[in-house]
Amino acid sequence: MGLRGPRGHRELLERAVACLREDARVVGLVVGGSIAQGAADSYSDVDLYVVVRDQMFDEVIAERDAIVERVGSPLFAFDVDPAPGGSTDRIVVYEGPEGFPIKFDFMYLKESDLGPAQRWSGCPVLEDTDGRVRAIVARSEGLTPTLPSPEALLELNQKFWIWCWYVFGKIVRGELWEALDGLHDIRSLALVPLLDQAAGRSHEGHRRLESKLDPATASRLEATLSPLEPEALYAALRAEVELLRVLRAAVAVRYGLAFDPVPEEALEAEMDRHWAARQAH
Repeated sequence: MGLRGPRGHRELLERAVACLREDARVVGLVVGGSIAQGAADSYSDVDLYVVVRDQMFDEVIAERDAIVERVGSPLFAFDVDPAPGGSTDRIVVYEGPEGFPIKFDFMYLKESDLGPAQRWSGCPVLEDTDGRVRAIVARSEGLTPTLPSPEALLELNQKFWIWCWYVFGKIVRGELWEALDGLHDIRSLALVPLLDQAAGRSHEGHRRLESKLDPATASRLEATLSPLEPEALYAALRAEVELLRVLRAAVAVRYGLAFDPVPEEALEAEMDRHWAARQAH
């Protein structure tokens, strides 16, 4: 195949491709992730997209366990519920060379759901029965990230402040684990997406975030982390508010958006008042 990566990963991928190439219901096989980029190490996943004829899709999905077992010796496996138009994934951990576990993601996609997208850029096509898969991958080269609409950003801002008040209540009531979980949700669902939007890059969650941030932004994000104590949790929540405003300002310029400061200031004032009263007792 000419793909680079650890021997165990390549062997599993080769067996999977050999197995699926024999299936007339499969019209395309595409490799993604680190192996596609030539950057895989022993802890990398094997990401294989399996493009299936629409009318045969349910039939192939029903046989996914048999396909998994034909490729190797699975230690664990589970399914991921698909997003609309997305793939139906079977996530497997195989026993690799010398017992080293290897995670393999079988991502089944209906042929009709396959279209140009940034995720296909640079991905090797290992099987293509009629040339359509290669054509779509070729049309995906050079695509820029799809940025959210102004309406989506305004809605995210609304959610952020509601989440803030929720987390603040958990801190004040001493429900510290829930507060800690809420801080993480705000970071994952609002701040990290805004980090990517401000930088104009595709959103990949926390994936390799360490290598994407400048020192100042990294320091601001680190300030949103907290041990399990009220004062530290509150400081982390205020750090999330500060970071939101920095990121939001960068994105707002691009879209010409304006945010009403009055309700935000009212909510922050109430947080300050309740926190001061708590500290006085």
